[in-house]
Amino acid sequence: MLNKLLHKHHSELPLKEDKANLFLEISTAISVFLFSIALAAYFMISTVIKTWNSNIIDGLTVQIMPSQQTISTDEEALRVGKVVHFFEGLDGVKKVVPVNEEKIKRLMAPWLGVNADIDALPIAKLIDVRLYDGKNFDFEKTADNLKEIAPYASIDNHGIWLKQLVKSATSLKTLSIFVLTMVLVASVFSIMYAVSTSLKVHQNIIEILHIMGATDAYIAKQYAKRGFIVGLMASFIGMFFSMLCLRVISHLSSGLETGLIGSARLDGLHWFLLLCLPFGVAVLSMLTSYLSVKHTLKEMM
Repeated sequence: MLNKLLHKHHSELPLKEDKANLFLEISTAISVFLFSIALAAYFMISTVIKTWNSNIIDGLTVQIMPSQQTISTDEEALRVGKVVHFFEGLDGVKKVVPVNEEKIKRLMAPWLGVNADIDALPIAKLIDVRLYDGKNFDFEKTADNLKEIAPYASIDNHGIWLKQLVKSATSLKTLSIFVLTMVLVASVFSIMYAVSTSLKVHQNIIEILHIMGATDAYIAKQYAKRGFIVGLMASFIGMFFSMLCLRVISHLSSGLETGLIGSARLDGLHWFLLLCLPFGVAVLSMLTSYLSVKHTLKEMM
C-alpha cells in the first residue's frame, strides 16, 4: 500500500524503492506506540489527581460511634443532627450529607462478606463533609472543637494519608512528560537520519536535477511528500497496537473500578487527541523531512 501511494506522486527521485522507507516505517510505528501509551498514561494520571483533589482531599468523613447503652432511634438521630449542625456552621464547608445505612452496608460487605449479618453489628454512623478548599482547612482545630460538643464523634481526614499518593502520582505524571519528550526527540532524529541516508544514496541523481535547474525546495518537497505518507501509514500501525494494548490494560483493571484508581480512565477529549496523533506525526514527519533536506543539501552542494 505504501509503495502504491508513493507511486501516485510523480517524482524524479526513486523514493518508492528507497530502503530508508523500512527504517522510517519501523521507527515511526514504535515511536507512535510508545508516545500514545505515555500520553494515555499522562491523561489517566491527570484525571486521577483531579478526582482525588475534588472528592477526597476536599472532603472528610465523620464517624459517630454507636452508644454503649441502648438508645432510641430519635436519640440516635439527635446525636447525628448535632454533628451535622456543627459542620454546617463552619466556614469552608460546602455540604454536609449523612451517609445512609444501605451505603454503609455496601461499603462493609467486601470486608465482612455478603452473608454476614451486618444488622446485628454495632455500626458507626458516617457523615460525608465536602469542603471548598481541603488544603487550607484547619482539621486539628475542628477536631478539638468537635470533641467538646460530641465526644462520640471523630474525624477521618483523607488528605493526611492521601498526600503521599498524590505526590507519587505527580511524579508519575512528570515521568510520562519526560517519556513523551524523549520519544518525540528520538522520532525527529530518526527522520533526519533516514533523510540523510537517502540523500547520500541518491546524491548523483540530485546533482543531475540541480544541473537541470531543480531547486533545493523542489527536492525537499519530494521528501516531504514521502515523509507525510510514510509517517501517516506507520502511525496507524503503531496506533493500532497501542489501542490494543490499552484495551488489554482496561480489561485487566476492570476489577478496580471502585478503588482509588477507579477514576483512571480516558474521556472523549482524550480519545479524540489520541486518534489525532497519526495525523500530527505525519505533519511532523513532513516538516522534518523538508527542513532536513534543505539543510543537508546546503552542506552537500
